[in-house]
Amino acid sequence: MCLCPFHGNKYTPSFSVSKSSGAYICFNSSCGVSGGLTDLVVVLTKRDEFAARRLIRTQEKDISTSYSDRLKAAVSSAPQEFTEFPQGTLDRLHQEYLSSSIAQDYMTGRGFEQETMEKFGIGYSAKTDMVTVPMHDSKARPIGLIGRSIQDKKFKNSPGLPTSKTLFNFHRAKKTGDTAIIVEASFDAMRIDQSGYPNVVGCLGGNFSSYHAEQLDRTFNTLIIMTDFDKKRIDANCRRCAKEGKKLCTGHNAGRDLGMYIANTLSRKRILWASYEDRMVYADGAKDPGDMTDDQIRQCLKNAVSNFEYRSWNLY
Repeated sequence: MCLCPFHGNKYTPSFSVSKSSGAYICFNSSCGVSGGLTDLVVVLTKRDEFAARRLIRTQEKDISTSYSDRLKAAVSSAPQEFTEFPQGTLDRLHQEYLSSSIAQDYMTGRGFEQETMEKFGIGYSAKTDMVTVPMHDSKARPIGLIGRSIQDKKFKNSPGLPTSKTLFNFHRAKKTGDTAIIVEASFDAMRIDQSGYPNVVGCLGGNFSSYHAEQLDRTFNTLIIMTDFDKKRIDANCRRCAKEGKKLCTGHNAGRDLGMYIANTLSRKRILWASYEDRMVYADGAKDPGDMTDDQIRQCLKNAVSNFEYRSWNLY
């Protein structure tokens, strides 16, 4: 059951879609639409019937491959063991942060409060002029550092940081319930936590691996996608558009593509998308959660829409 996309259904879901066949019907007497999956895709994506059938076949193949094969491989693999990062180094960097007005002014300017700095153990290295964020494994043991330069947007992690093997902040998020908010960067996760939502994880660097999928799959029932909303990038030699029979690249949004990949990979979960208001992802043209105020972040999460509704916006 979900909100009907054919009429002004805003509160009580009246639209039913069969997960097995795709057949749909609206039980609202003033609407009453019904049909099959192909009809639904034609209407919501504005494709012709041939293109709609091709899209359905592609999605079925992608979901089957990504969810079944990739998660099966992750679950069957040996438990991940990480090298513990020296706590003494983290303590030293945190003290250096507390002694640096430059580092503190930088973080304050990005909207962070001191309580957040303490919770995440923020550090600073004057030698590299980088703010550091500790990363932990699922058992809350430190496994490395994420570094971000103050002068320009450059990242440098500690050697061998296993970003593809575990999610940032997973050790905290797993204690909060069965819902997880998914972002890309550590700073985004920190801002969402500061806004009152500690159930946030970061996949870091636009990467979503089978290990990430397995962690989310076995821990949470609902996933709220809050990946970046970048400007669409046009690629003159785009293989993806060529594969779809397009002569020219129509542009791709990396953050939205990542979110859609996560939604397809974990399609058995309840998927929601953060939304500031109807058909608007983030407030005031923001690129990611870090560009918004805490109140705007809260609005995006409170107004999160279903995967079905978000796909009908055709923003990906």
